[in-house]
Amino acid sequence: MPICIVVEAEIKEDRMDEFLDMIEKNAIGSRAEPGCIRFDVLQAEDVPNKFFFYEVYENAEAIAHHKEQPHYLAWGAFKDSGGTLSSVSKKASGKFMT
Repeated sequence: MPICIVVEAEIKEDRMDEFLDMIEKNAIGSRAEPGCIRFDVLQAEDVPNKFFFYEVYENAEAIAHHKEQPHYLAWGAFKDSGGTLSSVSKKASGKFMT
C-alpha cells in the first residue's frame, strides 16, 4: 500500500524566490527517485505564500531513501535558516488512488 505525505508550509514572503527555486529542484529530483510515485507542489489560492506538497511513495524504504537525497536536505536547510513561518507534515496510507 502506498504511503502519502502531505506537507503544508507557509513561506516567508521575502524568501519566496529562493523557495520556488529550491522546491522546483526538490520536486524534479524527487520524481526521479526509485519508489517515488508522485511529488506535487501546490500553491494556495487565498494565501500566496502557503504551499502544499503531495508526495506518494511505494513504501517506507522509498521515504527513507528520499530523506537522504541532496534535494530533500535543501528543504531542511531552507527551514532551518528561517525560510518558513510554519511547516506541518502528515503521513497517510493510500486507499482509493489512481
